[in-house]
Amino acid sequence: MKRAAPVAAAFGLLSLLALRAPQARAAESANDCVLLREGQSADGLTLAIDNNCDRGLTCALSWTVQCESATGRVTRRVKDGARLVVDPSASRSTIASAKACGDNWRIEDVSWDCAPSK
Repeated sequence: MKRAAPVAAAFGLLSLLALRAPQARAAESANDCVLLREGQSADGLTLAIDNNCDRGLTCALSWTVQCESATGRVTRRVKDGARLVVDPSASRSTIASAKACGDNWRIEDVSWDCAPSK
């Protein structure tokens, strides 16, 4: 993520980690036609939701930002999240910001859930 080598190694090259469920026409869950992409950004981690469904979705994302000292000691831990409304066949993204941490940080426990928009 920023310039810290241990952080980049800890993420194992998340630049295009994709969680994809098969596209289903009669999906039991809106999550069945969603792709979550994670990528590095200057301020943290970009989280993008690709909606491959034929209906609009409301998606809740959550994550934990962990600030660390130069020696790897945890100095701060903050849970955060975002809510995105994603039109059919569209994408939306947010930044899981670690800007307050400086150069040594980690973003973990990324989770998401989508449901049809009402």
